[in-house]
Amino acid sequence: MSQNIASDNRRPKIICGRIFRRSVTLSYNRRGFLRAAGGAAALGSLSGCVGTLDTERAEPVRFGAILPLSGALEQVGSHGKRAVEQAVADVNEAGGILGRPVELTALDSEASPDVALDRYQTLVDEGVVGFVGGLVSDASLALAPEAAADGIMEVSPASTNPQLTDAGRKNGRKFFGRTVPSDILQAIAMAKILDSLQYADADSVSLLAVDNAFGSDLAAEIEANLDATVVSNVGYDPSADSFDGVLDEVFAGSPDAVGFVSVPGQEHGILDAYAASDYHTPWVFSAGMFGSEIPSHYEGFYSASLSSVQTKGYFRLSRRLSDIAPLAPYAANAYDALFLMATAAEHAGEASGPAIADSIQSVSGGSGHTVGVGEFDRVRSLVDAGRNVNYQGAASAVDLTDSLEPLSSYIVEHVNNGRIEQLELLQRQFFQNGGGQ
Repeated sequence: MSQNIASDNRRPKIICGRIFRRSVTLSYNRRGFLRAAGGAAALGSLSGCVGTLDTERAEPVRFGAILPLSGALEQVGSHGKRAVEQAVADVNEAGGILGRPVELTALDSEASPDVALDRYQTLVDEGVVGFVGGLVSDASLALAPEAAADGIMEVSPASTNPQLTDAGRKNGRKFFGRTVPSDILQAIAMAKILDSLQYADADSVSLLAVDNAFGSDLAAEIEANLDATVVSNVGYDPSADSFDGVLDEVFAGSPDAVGFVSVPGQEHGILDAYAASDYHTPWVFSAGMFGSEIPSHYEGFYSASLSSVQTKGYFRLSRRLSDIAPLAPYAANAYDALFLMATAAEHAGEASGPAIADSIQSVSGGSGHTVGVGEFDRVRSLVDAGRNVNYQGAASAVDLTDSLEPLSSYIVEHVNNGRIEQLELLQRQFFQNGGGQ
């Protein structure tokens, strides 16, 4: 349980003849009392109007990131970390949140729910108001109830499990959001590719999914949306020494196509085994699986990929992070996650988890004055003028629903002569109609 005492921070304050924008929020709970007391003592130094109130002297607003920074998902997590760091730098360059500097603590989840929970406790002890993570759905499913109980905002850049639509709710607030759409959309897109005459045109399908909550739940959603007959639904362990038995099970029913659910970094073993086998069947990949280099055995494969690289914000972020280009999947989503939380806090006039939860949809709901990547100074100007803000992100327009998740567009992609060709854009209206044309 916590008690917040907050000043009215939406407007500039005049102190000793000078104008300042300053958030004064003291949060008292079992973990934060000493931090609040320290902040109150610091504010007391203003009584004599000595010096100036600036971001270097203000109590920082603390955010965290819980991402896989080692193991098979290291590149995805590390690029996400760099993107979050860039968002923090952009906010601080504009003067911080409510005149307060932003500090970031990024920790390695090791793609493990148990490790993610341990890292989360570290962030709680440091007094974060929100964090970016988890990356894999298993971690986010474990973290969401903890964050809600503590009143800390969590925004995932990559967790797509449908169960997260209702996760992280407490006392009428939702403390879990994401900048990537639910797997329900991805399942509809993959089912269309598998069924459609102009694409895989499969009468029978085998589903192969990474053996975790993300994989099994997305496979179930694909099966629910397919017209084709599912002849097998197989899970696989990406760390296994051999995949021959898994492939034999997948192809036992002679499927016309394979629907493949995985994440970048966990697909190499199973696909290398397929390349060395005698099987030859078109595959349909889940989002994010086509990288910059296309192996020869991907020829004829399809993917339902998120439509994200066409935004102006994506190119702006890519220029800022040119040293690691091309950006790994979900890096742009990670930037959006942090920038959205910062914008929500500025809009709310209070840097706290509950304030961010209350405000985050209103700054990303599709209406208001547009702000984009790196434009936190414009966020401040609009808020000070009493204007509505609409963040248009690096990964997408964002436009969060009441469940704090976007309805994004998908692109049907196909590997032809070693190159990725884009065949069709499935826009948000397609999914709003349940996959109908």
